[in-house]
This record gives sequence, structure tokens and C-alpha cells, in this order.
Amino acid sequence: MNHKAALAAAILAVASSSATAQGVTGGELGITYNAPTNGSDFGGTTYTGGLEYGFLQTFSVSANAAGYKFDNIDTTSNNVTLHGTYHLSSTASVGGFYARDDLDGTTADIFGAEGGTEFMGGDVGGYLGRVDDGTDTGTLLGFDGSYALRNGFSVIGEADVYNVDGDTLSQVSIGAEYELAVGPEFYAHIGRVTGDIDGSSDSVGFFGIGAKVAFGATRGTTFSNRSVLDVLPGF
Repeated sequence: MNHKAALAAAILAVASSSATAQGVTGGELGITYNAPTNGSDFGGTTYTGGLEYGFLQTFSVSANAAGYKFDNIDTTSNNVTLHGTYHLSSTASVGGFYARDDLDGTTADIFGAEGGTEFMGGDVGGYLGRVDDGTDTGTLLGFDGSYALRNGFSVIGEADVYNVDGDTLSQVSIGAEYELAVGPEFYAHIGRVTGDIDGSSDSVGFFGIGAKVAFGATRGTTFSNRSVLDVLPGF
């Protein structure tokens, strides 16, 4: 596990237990493992943690940290995302975010806007950001959603696209989630990563499994990490 992300997650967990009465509205800890479906040795584990603090019932700030551990690749990767969120109602929120990706000391700053709402019995959200690594700038955008069925089960889906200098990386996935009445959520998904680089296109399928523990009145944070690394889940 990435040491920076592990430390951040631990701090967030401790802070949640000591500061709930001071305005902490939610937090979460999670782990996901993704692997390609073509039988290659690549894959990876993502560790996440988040904490949200509310003000005046309409505004909140939150921090999300993630560490990425790739199989058979000796590299260290992490992401930290800060959010400022305005809650339009109990079911709709908009805001802005700043995130930083770090891949073995190479960093990229990401600025953008995000939003989410309940819609026709489900939850949908999206974001749009600008990525600057000091050399190139690109665009990062994504959408996610879930639809509750019954007995704790939900259908989930997600799509992310990163474009820089005409080259595009994208991923799309769909899956299912099961939430215990008291305790963690478990989920599984399948998807495909596609790269259009220098006029050539290639893609590979992947599958993933994961679990998340959410706490607080809002059962987690309103938004999650914003990272280029999430466009390549486990690769």
C-alpha cells in the first residue's frame, strides 16, 4: 500500500471519530482490485479514504486520498483531491475541486467543476477538469451513476475520458453493488479501457472487485477522487 495514501487514510479515519460533533458529515475508506481480462500480468489495487466537513448545512469541504499499487510494476502513485461543495438541496450538489496526481515524483495539477443529483430514482454525477503537468495540458471528464434495486442491491456505472494533444484515453464500466444495512458495501464491475494514440486505437477489457466502509450522516463524501490514474484502472 502506498505509504502516503495509507497515512492520509489513517488521519482521516481518526479525525472522523474525534470531530464528528464539530461538523464532520461523512467519510469513507475503500479498496478496489482491477485486472485485465486478457490474462496478462498487469492489474492493481487502489486504496482510498475521504472525509467531509459541513458548514451551515449548505456548504462543505472535503478531502479524498488514493494510493495506487500496480502489479509487477515498481512504481509509486497517489492522488489527493480537495473539494468545495454547495448543496442546492438534500439531493443535489455542485462544486469545484483541485487535485494532484503523483507518479514517481512526476506531478500533474487538476482543476475543475463537478456536480451530482438524484434523478428518476437513481444517482448521477459528473465532472470536468483541466490537467496541467508542467509540459502539456489536457482535459479530464467523467460520469458515474447508480440505480437502487431492492434488498440492498444497486446497478452502478462509470465512464472517464482523458484527452491531451489529440490523444485520448477512456474507460467505461458497469457493475453491481450490495450494501449491508449496517456495515460495508461490496461491488464488482467489468469494463474496457481504450487508447487512441498517434492515430492508432487499441483496447482491453478489465474486471474489478472492491469494498467500501462509509460513515456519517451522509454515508461517505459527496464526491470522490479526480485523477488521470482512474482512467487506467489497475494498469
